[in-house]
Amino acid sequence: VGNGGTATVGNGGTATVGDYGTATVGDYGIVTVGNGGTVTGGENAELRIRWYDYGAERYRTAIAYVGENGIKPNTPYRLNDEHQFVEVV
Repeated sequence: VGNGGTATVGNGGTATVGDYGTATVGDYGIVTVGNGGTVTGGENAELRIRWYDYGAERYRTAIAYVGENGIKPNTPYRLNDEHQFVEVV
């Protein structure tokens, strides 16, 4: 799905959306969004958010795993200014 889009897939699926999009995946899935996007994953999902590193002049990807380091299932996340996953409230 392109920039600003929305994608939702079931368990074990893969959802990918461009910048400022929203993507949700079920249990054991992989979800990826571009810069400024929001991700949600079920149990044991992998969450990926791409961001632009102006100092290195390249994109980087922040990755989190549901069930580790306080990342909760079925909870939307985005990156803060330090490129860390934070809950969307």
